[in-house]
Amino acid sequence: MELRRRMERIREEVPQSLRPLYSAAVCELAASRLDTLRERKGKPLVVLGYLSFRSELDVRPLLAECRMRGDIVLAPRIEKGTRRMRLLEMSDAADEVPGSWGIPEPKAELPEWPEERLGELDAVLVPGLAFDLKGGRIGYGGGFYDCLAERFLVAGAAPAYWALAFDEQLVAEVPMEPHDFRLELLIVPAGMTSTTGNA
Repeated sequence: MELRRRMERIREEVPQSLRPLYSAAVCELAASRLDTLRERKGKPLVVLGYLSFRSELDVRPLLAECRMRGDIVLAPRIEKGTRRMRLLEMSDAADEVPGSWGIPEPKAELPEWPEERLGELDAVLVPGLAFDLKGGRIGYGGGFYDCLAERFLVAGAAPAYWALAFDEQLVAEVPMEPHDFRLELLIVPAGMTSTTGNA
């Protein structure tokens, strides 16, 4: 918990004037990587994008680029009073509204992605609090959003799982928790780092 708080403070110290530049750089790198994935699969992608929380790197330009290229863009929405997350399809930036704890969410009335189609997910894009070069991750309340992990496994989903972050969010090592996903790729303004060796 202390590491999480410390990393949140570090992230919030990134100068306001540099945030748009850093976000644009990371989104551009991620977009090029998604182009490669699209070419390899020979079709538009199904992309799950966690919407950025407070001072996290802004992923909205990247999700807009995905929509422009014909991809299906999903985002999670928390069911009130539960830990259940619905994945809703966002066709426009105007589909975003403030959600629980100030985390943006898609509007409740948007189409839900069926559970039986989770296996079609091609990529999951995650901004967050802190990442390490071994692929560990903390953030989102210590795994609140990672409750999707079991659902992915049951559905046979094996999407590319990438972190999008400021350079300042990288630390030597982040303890992995049982609910954490192993990330495939870290993308920061300085460049991309494979964390599994197969990215």
